[in-house]
Amino acid sequence: MENHQRGTSQRFLRLLALLAALAVFASACSSSDSADTEEDSEADDSSETEAETEDEGDEDEADAADGDEEAVTEEGSEELTASYRGITESEIHIGVTMIDFDELKDFNLASEGWGDQQGVYQAFIDDINDRGGIHGRTVVPHFEFYSVLTAQAAEETCTALTQDIETFLVLEGFSGPAEVANNCIVTNNETIMIGGPQTAERLAAAKAPWVGQATLRDDRLPIFLQLLADNGYADNLKLAVVGSVEQKEIFDASGDILAEAGIEPVLSIQNDAPQGDLPATDARWQVLAENIRASDANTILVLGSGQGALRGARANGLDVDVWILEETDLTSLGEATTAADANGAITISSLTHHQEFEDPEMISQCYDIVTAALPDADVRDPDTVAPGEETWFRAIHSYCPRVKLFELLMTAAGPNPTQDTFQEAMDNMGDFSLPGLPFASLNADKVYTNDTYQLTRFDENLGDAGGLVPITDPTDGTP
Repeated sequence: MENHQRGTSQRFLRLLALLAALAVFASACSSSDSADTEEDSEADDSSETEAETEDEGDEDEADAADGDEEAVTEEGSEELTASYRGITESEIHIGVTMIDFDELKDFNLASEGWGDQQGVYQAFIDDINDRGGIHGRTVVPHFEFYSVLTAQAAEETCTALTQDIETFLVLEGFSGPAEVANNCIVTNNETIMIGGPQTAERLAAAKAPWVGQATLRDDRLPIFLQLLADNGYADNLKLAVVGSVEQKEIFDASGDILAEAGIEPVLSIQNDAPQGDLPATDARWQVLAENIRASDANTILVLGSGQGALRGARANGLDVDVWILEETDLTSLGEATTAADANGAITISSLTHHQEFEDPEMISQCYDIVTAALPDADVRDPDTVAPGEETWFRAIHSYCPRVKLFELLMTAAGPNPTQDTFQEAMDNMGDFSLPGLPFASLNADKVYTNDTYQLTRFDENLGDAGGLVPITDPTDGTP
């Protein structure tokens, strides 16, 4: 879960690694023309002129009638059918998953939620339906709150939305420790999903189309390195690479990726402490720090377990720059890692929450819809939200682009969508934009939307608990 303004998500939420204008479909069908000419042949010579005049009027009326029929056809679509599971002649049934923040509060794992999540989601779906739906069908959401604490609980939610209720697709998916249950949706139940953290392994197992937002790790590191090099951060570089248990694959691949970028690290070493084991992590970093100091490195590239690295580098007196691959390691600081530990660390980001809030598309397509539907919603600038206050902006920033993407893809999938036509829509979408995401794309070789990248630095003095500050302009970093 992101928090560019502050670290109020407590110990657990750090685990939650949390439009272009829509085309209006028109299908023109030809209609037969007919005009009544029999009366012309029956008219006598003395009234020939008058009959011809009346006939011309009849033809004009017939043409006008045909034109009206054609207009009706153009405004509608081909006959709507129950083309796939979750699709009826008049409705599109979708599942929507949302984090159960009440549970997290009960366990003191969160001090606030995202406001009225269901109300925010419903506002965006109502907006679609108020504009006529998608190809004339009404979107019918089925909401389920899920526990992020275990995969088993998330799988029960998956079953409810894919078996108990037959839905065409599921929005959001699962995050945190529950994210392994995403394959319950796309693999076990072969249901389309828009959202959820993707990995190459999970994508390979998927049996239904799966659209993500966040950049795959295999793509993220090369883009990060390119941005750093383009902006002079790789000059006079002596780099130590520190891997982690949960990101072993990217650590193993980092040598080749660095070589392609023209970088030869002075040290590559693995932090093999179990993920989440703070005492083991801190003990391991006593050794790692000595190895880094002996290598004469002036910069550390951290591939996973970023908060442990920030804490370990500071505690062991390392005077080095720190590059963090995973933005969420900085945006959701836990209790053990302070803003002072993270100060100065550089990462790769899309827009910050403050930048999203100021995006005109986010205002007109998202905030305005929520304020109209929910007058009591707290939609302040994220930089002004204090610890413990409901972070409504998170629900808006997350759900609005997701619903816009859903509408975009379902429109492109045609009037009678199936999984195949949805996949075709993904493969042929190309470049587009979404609220808060100026650069986005999908194609046959890319199943996540994000192409918006900038370098950001953690500033401990931002807001109540520090946050990310852009140090480069957002760019289109399409792999």
